[in-house]
Amino acid sequence: MRDVTAATVRTLAAVLGAGALLLPSALAPVPVGHSAVVALVVALWCLLVARAGGTARGGAVGFVRRRLGFRAARTVTGLYFAGFATGQAAVALTAGEFAARLGGDAYGWSVAVLLAAATWATYRPRPLSTPVRRLRLAAVLAAAGGWWALGGAPDTTASWWVLLPLLFGWVGIEGAVPGRSGLHIEGAVPGRAGPHIEGSAPRRAGLAGTLLGVTAAAALYAVLLRPPAPLADLPLAPLALLSALVLALYCRTNLQSTGARWHELTGRPQAQGTATAATLALVTLTLAHLGGGTAAVLLLLPGSATAAILAVVAVAAVRHLTNRPKEKKPHDHDHHRPLEGAARPRR
Repeated sequence: MRDVTAATVRTLAAVLGAGALLLPSALAPVPVGHSAVVALVVALWCLLVARAGGTARGGAVGFVRRRLGFRAARTVTGLYFAGFATGQAAVALTAGEFAARLGGDAYGWSVAVLLAAATWATYRPRPLSTPVRRLRLAAVLAAAGGWWALGGAPDTTASWWVLLPLLFGWVGIEGAVPGRSGLHIEGAVPGRAGPHIEGSAPRRAGLAGTLLGVTAAAALYAVLLRPPAPLADLPLAPLALLSALVLALYCRTNLQSTGARWHELTGRPQAQGTATAATLALVTLTLAHLGGGTAAVLLLLPGSATAAILAVVAVAAVRHLTNRPKEKKPHDHDHHRPLEGAARPRR
């Protein structure tokens, strides 16, 4: 039970983040059926990837590299960079819209958030400590709950195109899927002692916990995306300020991640990648502003990148399962014992 709980918490920590505040602000209200469809796809994807060995060790890039090769892995890394970079336009715009409740122009606040986050990520690249990350997650969930309590007018006319932006809320699941029990272990040689490998019970518990985490996250998203009837005469300034600040903090961390992906792609310094990603996000944000685009439209870009990453990982999983070598069965006449020390062909 402890293993299941730990896996559930790890899954929730990997999935929940800025999306808990950003998606309801940009898309709500969204029918429960839309959230359920996305959650079902994610759960089935997890089962497929777990059967092929899981992504918890090595992440999505490592999973694809071992099964489809270096070029496919670089494609996944490029999708990460593009998705994170363009996604920060939506994060910054939403933060700007929250800040604009205190006064000023939303676009101006968005540019300020983006530039401040980029500067912070470049000149103070130290990652956040575990307590700070936990506090940030608590703050974003509290802000999301506060806006949910303020409510909105429920409407079931949302189009199916919102399924793609909804995938933004599942970023992180692609690198947190454990392997299923009884799977082929890469690098293991039959008949030889190897490193300690977790037994079937912990593996089964890990997968069960992952699916429970997916279910819990899906339920939370479904609730947040369907706010109740609106409430009036509540103080909005503190909640708006908290929402803007926590999204700016997520923007800073995400820009750091794009710098790391840039380094993987080009071998150049991470600071250059952070600056490149911030520039791409600023251009995307400006084009959306000039064209009257909303955060929901901007979320189509990182949502598409997430869908593409999940698709590539799924192809790698199917390739691994279909090309897995079958174990040879000994023939009845092969009864001679091999001599000790005799050379054996490698498998």
